[in-house]
Amino acid sequence: MAEKRYTRTHEWCEVAGSTGTFGITKHAADELGDLTFLDFRASVGAKLKQGDVFGEIDSVKATSELFAPVSGTVEAINERFRDADELTAISSASETDGWMVKVKLSDPGEVNKLLTAADYQKFCADGAGH
Repeated sequence: MAEKRYTRTHEWCEVAGSTGTFGITKHAADELGDLTFLDFRASVGAKLKQGDVFGEIDSVKATSELFAPVSGTVEAINERFRDADELTAISSASETDGWMVKVKLSDPGEVNKLLTAADYQKFCADGAGH
């Protein structure tokens, strides 16, 4: 199983071969609460650079931009989240079935710049994750 890496803006990335899959962390999903809308700003074929906004997620508490943890060309978008009724999967399985985007990596080394699971847990525990 591939190791997940994390951003300080609460996205995760898992790399398998030349594909990076990403979404929001459980911490982010818990902080957002009930999700109401997900707007993908990137479409299949779009080129993302690390840190680019790929979408926006709305909840009853806030609207948050979603940032690409790594650079690459969008290969797939989790279309099920275009239906607001499906957004509960992000809350209940944010780091598995709640994936949002898959990219073909343009710089696989970028994943090494992301936080490990232990570093991310410490980041959140230290209060920086709010």
